[in-house]
Amino acid sequence: MLFKKAFTLIELIFVIIVLGLLAAIAIPKFAEISKQSYISKAKSTYTAIQAGIQNYKTKHVLLGQNPYPTKLNDNNSAMLFTEILTNPIKNGTGPGEWEYLGNNNYRYHVTNTDYIDFIYNSNTGTFTCIQYSSTIPNVCKNFKNF
Repeated sequence: MLFKKAFTLIELIFVIIVLGLLAAIAIPKFAEISKQSYISKAKSTYTAIQAGIQNYKTKHVLLGQNPYPTKLNDNNSAMLFTEILTNPIKNGTGPGEWEYLGNNNYRYHVTNTDYIDFIYNSNTGTFTCIQYSSTIPNVCKNFKNF
């Protein structure tokens, strides 16, 4: 009679439990890391927007014109920040995308439920973080004007 070496049912259950525990720990960590990476992307774009506003100001002051754009987009709603960025950003509502809300208000989607809202003031040339979802508290302190 041949005996095959195999795992017992208890050993298999133990392995499944350990894998389940590892997954329960890793998945929330991955979600948080993903959220932080999207916030970092927003900071990078925010800095580019601020630099674009400053470049616009420098160019137009030298020409003796109004130093700040009245709006950051042209009439093409598919692309954002066309007045100040060489490479405009696609208007969207998915994670990591910017959305134009109207009246110089913008929303950056961190996840499907988390967001950060910004407003552009054409009198002062400031692009300011004004609101965010409750699951990412105090995020506006990371978005300071120049």
